[in-house]
Amino acid sequence: MALTKPELRSKIEELFPEIERYGLEFDLEKDEVKDAWLAKFKKGEHELVTHLEEKEVEDCLAGIKCFNLGVQMGMFIRNYCEDGETCQLGL
Repeated sequence: MALTKPELRSKIEELFPEIERYGLEFDLEKDEVKDAWLAKFKKGEHELVTHLEEKEVEDCLAGIKCFNLGVQMGMFIRNYCEDGETCQLGL
């Protein structure tokens, strides 16, 4: 499955509404040599870069499993958004 950056970005934002909710900066970069994606999340001085293998991306988007990305996102949000003061919700 050959996804474009905008397609993958849209799918990830759909799967993880916390990206918008907490105002995280989010970008993707294709590593052509490793045939993988780098998903980059940032809030203030805190940054998470996670490596997504093509098979993992395919499984995630097919609804099979999103384990690695889900765990990484969950830890980042928990550490810097829910328990921290970096991500203040504008309520």
